[in-house]
Amino acid sequence: MFIWLSAFVFTVLLFTRISSVRKTIHVQNSYLVKKCSIIIPARNEQENIEKLLTSIKNQLIQPLEVIVVDDSSTDHTKEIALLNGARVVDNPPLPIGWNGKSWACWNGVKASEGEMLLFVDADTWFETTGLLRICETFKNQLNQGFLSIHPYHKMKDGYETFSMFFHLIIFASTGITHFLSLFFTPSGGFGQCMLCSRSAYYRVGGHYAIKEHMVEHFALMKRAKKLGEPVEAASGKGAILMRMYSMGFKDLIHGWSKSIASGAKTTNVMLFLLTSIWISLMTSFVIHFPTLLWTDTYVFLFQYLLLSSYLYFVLRRIGNFSFFDTLLFPLHLLFFIFTFTYSFIQRFITKKVMWKDRYVLVEKGKDEKMK
Repeated sequence: MFIWLSAFVFTVLLFTRISSVRKTIHVQNSYLVKKCSIIIPARNEQENIEKLLTSIKNQLIQPLEVIVVDDSSTDHTKEIALLNGARVVDNPPLPIGWNGKSWACWNGVKASEGEMLLFVDADTWFETTGLLRICETFKNQLNQGFLSIHPYHKMKDGYETFSMFFHLIIFASTGITHFLSLFFTPSGGFGQCMLCSRSAYYRVGGHYAIKEHMVEHFALMKRAKKLGEPVEAASGKGAILMRMYSMGFKDLIHGWSKSIASGAKTTNVMLFLLTSIWISLMTSFVIHFPTLLWTDTYVFLFQYLLLSSYLYFVLRRIGNFSFFDTLLFPLHLLFFIFTFTYSFIQRFITKKVMWKDRYVLVEKGKDEKMK
């Protein structure tokens, strides 16, 4: 009973709430969208880029410009972007000391003209009024500082649901989900979608200031908070979606292992401690399944269903997870532990990570590219 109660209480305290983008829209605020430069870093994204660009063209209000920063793609990413009306910027060769995505974002900003900068990953796409919802959410910050948004995860294949605990950990590490989150600003952010004013971007030094970090969004949000900029984070349900690692289970493992251990290193110490305790308690509960089931079957089944139900209550705001998926949370937890261990070995022992057919070398806390 103690093991389950501890795991359940920590789950509730750590995931009390998840804020989302605004559900209502006001056409009079369309001027906000018209001030936006959308910047899309892309490398070999021919399978995704058209869906994103089409969703932008289908918006109720059109942004000022759409810039695709082509990072030496060897497929048809550039051609597809041009055919869909985007302005394409060829990313210069990566300098020593820079992370690839940060370099692409930095060059995208230099080529842009908008008062507001919206960075989005190529594997995302917008709901019909998504851009306006995001801009109105930013308006709550008086159009100042930084707003990072976690796109709603749209999954099609069963293996994709194994992102479950990674999403939970990422949300928890931002500090926007725990029971006291209403009284604190976020400690981190999400990497797939971020909106900021141009002035705030340059005040904190932009991606240049965090150029060496593999988990660039966390580093940028932490720096912005440290320098006194308004910082917020939210779920993008109803505004922006994504489909991650659609190429298969191996793609899923490599994708999450690329950054999960590095992200843990940059997380707020207190949040890292709380999430570590939570994972330990959940693991202990899973390990004791046979004993709990044998000791009192009906009590155990009640505990198991209640914990699964609460996880479903949280996860349905993050992605299209089913209740059946949450019933299988022990398998998802074991997969998370395996992948995190693999990521830790890559990050701190072998010190190199493969991603997008490149090695990312990790030395003394710096991330560099090796072709």
